[in-house]
Amino acid sequence: FLGELALDGTLRPVNGVLSAARWALGTGARALVVPAENGPEAEASGMQVWPARDLSEVFGILWGGVGPTAPRKVVTPDTEDSAGDLSDVRGQAPAKRALEITAAGGHNLILIGPPGSGKTILARRVTGILPRLVQEEAVETTCIHSSAGQLRPGAGLQWRPPFRSPHHTVSSAALVGGGLFPRPGEVSLAHHGVLFLDEFAEFRRDALEALRQPLEEGHAIITRAKYTVRFPARFILIAAMNPCPCGHAGDPMEVCGCTPYQVEQYRRRISGPLLDRMDLHMEVPRVTVEDISRGKSGDRSRVVALRVERARSRQRQRQGIQNAHLDLKTTERFCRPEPRAQRLLETAMDRLGLSARAYHRVLRVARTIADLEGQHPAIRSSHIAEAVQYRVLDRSRKM
Repeated sequence: FLGELALDGTLRPVNGVLSAARWALGTGARALVVPAENGPEAEASGMQVWPARDLSEVFGILWGGVGPTAPRKVVTPDTEDSAGDLSDVRGQAPAKRALEITAAGGHNLILIGPPGSGKTILARRVTGILPRLVQEEAVETTCIHSSAGQLRPGAGLQWRPPFRSPHHTVSSAALVGGGLFPRPGEVSLAHHGVLFLDEFAEFRRDALEALRQPLEEGHAIITRAKYTVRFPARFILIAAMNPCPCGHAGDPMEVCGCTPYQVEQYRRRISGPLLDRMDLHMEVPRVTVEDISRGKSGDRSRVVALRVERARSRQRQRQGIQNAHLDLKTTERFCRPEPRAQRLLETAMDRLGLSARAYHRVLRVARTIADLEGQHPAIRSSHIAEAVQYRVLDRSRKM
């Protein structure tokens, strides 16, 4: 029996029911009585569930006279994405290409451009090109959202990848988790989905630096005096920021009033180690009137999603995980460039001063580009060249 009993005899829903039901199933329990609103969530565990609205229905269930006579089917939410279609965005073909690579390989992406260039609109459409979660991913995601009280009443498994977009004033604890009673943070609520950080440079420095462990290891470890908790946090990070404090550096339509020192200090808010963990740096220029009126809309989200799914399928068959999650050893094994491509990468390393971490991220991005094109056993020069182009901030720092 799991739920909250009110003074008037009604059963109120509680958090964490799916996790509790899975634990109970492992102990040998045969059936679970829960509040009616928790029924679909509990049934996703595979256990026999009896939902009840009040104590009288519980009595009826026990005696077999009143109440449900069979468990209900698991209710799944609408899988159609409501953020809009990628083809709604006119122009910005390079940024759309970067989004496709991000979704195909699970890479992290940072968008740099002036206000109004469409960074936020593009980022919010990424969930429309991500594949649906598989069973185990949906269970993990639902467990996290349920324990955090983020699951809507009556919802079953969450099949769509989550999209989280916290405000830039969020604290470090709210971002990675913590509190007196351990709760998952935004990085865990974005597990198997997308964490979007708009106004990236405006986030607190300690909050941004706390992202380094989840980005590298796929989990967040919260250590306090009385407990240590490990929350899953395997997500795609998409960040958006202006090129300078006023936002108009390099904008042909507006004059930037920032000094070179102010621009440099603004970009230094993002530390080098954190920037190294961003696989793609993409400039998003202002959209012109011609782009809005006569620009190409590009492929619809469902068409892009098919290419993304094919690329992910190739990755599962080859190595079992997404390219972005390859470690050093597996990167060297599965991301081997051709001799000419290797020389091109070495030249880029020397000219841009890329770190060892950035070097391997370029290889993984190039592997994803090859996967989107088809079954390429080796990484070609064109794949390396495109991957290097997505290191915009490395080029600007070198210059």
